[in-house]
Amino acid sequence: MADEETGWRIVNWVWDRREAIGQLIGNLRDWFSGKGKPESTPGILILGPGGVGKTTLARFLSGRYDLLLDPPGLYNEDLGIEEFTLKDAPGVEVVVPPGQRHRRDATWSDLLNDLAAGAYRGVIVVTAFGHHSIPLPNYKDHKLYQGNKPEFLQSLLSAGRADEMEALLRLLPAVRLCKNKVWLLTVVGKQDLWWPDQAEVDRHYREGEYAVAIAEALGSSDPRKCQRELAFTSLVISNFTTLSGEKLKLNASGYDQAHQIQSLRRLLETVDALRQWEERA
Repeated sequence: MADEETGWRIVNWVWDRREAIGQLIGNLRDWFSGKGKPESTPGILILGPGGVGKTTLARFLSGRYDLLLDPPGLYNEDLGIEEFTLKDAPGVEVVVPPGQRHRRDATWSDLLNDLAAGAYRGVIVVTAFGHHSIPLPNYKDHKLYQGNKPEFLQSLLSAGRADEMEALLRLLPAVRLCKNKVWLLTVVGKQDLWWPDQAEVDRHYREGEYAVAIAEALGSSDPRKCQRELAFTSLVISNFTTLSGEKLKLNASGYDQAHQIQSLRRLLETVDALRQWEERA
């Protein structure tokens, strides 16, 4: 009965907001496709460590991800740079390089140089409060595993957050040097996994080490030239597992589809706010 009530609550929530959601998506589709702008309009760069959901986010924003049909939680390690456009729009709009440490040197350097030169109008940094998918079938084969699963999980999450910082620090100099107007959006994904710790997660990205690094690098930037935003979301609701399905952490009790849909709506609203900022003189 509770599941049925939740289902109808979601349907009613979406139905009541159908016109606003439709207009929002339409605006973003025009923006991504560069409608009404020169063919050379810069694209959007999506960066972050491996296993945080960069490709899923790119597919969602470009209209190529189906929440109902695409398998949730499926992780495939990206080997090269991915490029996404709207189905009905020509040209490259969203660029996603692989996030694994051993692939960054080969793929990030040129893209960051392009960013500094003004080749991108915005950057999305994807994080997950350390919940990075691992490309292993057995967690006991991971180098951090020392015989205790709870301790391994804490070590894994801590290492993931350290990797997020490493990726951010590599990006920030290029954002600071960018000669054109540019925005920086941090998307903290996998909300369904860290939902009980949301106060801690919020502090980490708004006030903690992550926020301090951005403030130190970009704090003196002209707000008319560099805009920074933060969004929390869950692109899929899924347990935290290995490739073979071994459960490292269950998705949070109480985080339902209504929470997910609302988080996606807020994400789209944040992106739309950046669109509006970008179009102001």
